Amino acid sequence: MFKLKPLLPILAACTMAAAALTLPAAPAVASSIPDYPFVHVTGSNFRVEMPDIATLDFQVVAADADPAAARAVIDARMAEVRELMQKLSIEEDDMQVREVRQSVRKERNADGTPVYELSCDVHIRLRNTANWPALGGGLLGKPNLDSFAADFDLSTMEQVNDEMVAAAIADARRRAEVMAAAGGRRLGPMMAATPDALKKLGTTLGLERDEFRVERRARATSNQRAADIDRETFVMVQLLKLRQSVDIVFRLENGAAARARPANKP
Repeated sequence: MFKLKPLLPILAACTMAAAALTLPAAPAVASSIPDYPFVHVTGSNFRVEMPDIATLDFQVVAADADPAAARAVIDARMAEVRELMQKLSIEEDDMQVREVRQSVRKERNADGTPVYELSCDVHIRLRNTANWPALGGGLLGKPNLDSFAADFDLSTMEQVNDEMVAAAIADARRRAEVMAAAGGRRLGPMMAATPDALKKLGTTLGLERDEFRVERRARATSNQRAADIDRETFVMVQLLKLRQSVDIVFRLENGAAARARPANKP
């Protein structure tokens, strides 16, 4: 004989949940879900764009027993960087250089004297990715240059984002119309929309999903040592793979009353 007692709490919880969906909300308490017939859908849009701007970050590092000698190396390398930028018609204002830092390495020279390390961070904004292979390839592999990080972006990203949001909403509406028609309803107006998950509503209805992460930039490298970077990959302009998602609640109109099922004949 089967024991039904362990299932009673589950059945009771299901009954209470169903009742909660049908009861009107109290005037003083906000409803956790809309009090009208609705459909909750997710729309998305995916695009691949060719970037037209890029940024390059790297460090210039030199070590010597004489801090002045190490500083001379830093200055010489920065002169070479500026020379390359001039050849590529990159404005001086498109480069930012942080102040040179000085520290003492743990390792000492053979005679016990300290080794001084000088370094500075360099950030270059490239307004034309056509110059990227020459810039990235020209700097990668130079002595004293390390910790490379490259990013690609789109100058019209705001416009592209707006277009993707509109396309994602259109995709959500299409999905909602299919669901409404399948249920014998007509799709009503959009009542709520967000580019992120409707967490409270999703939790209530069991529709919770992971937060959507929008990919806006293609990262070629992320602070990698120059010796660990593949040159052929580094000098390539990386495509931007963009994703946009929206969560929308549509009202359902013209709902037909459910027909009572005929009683089973004995």
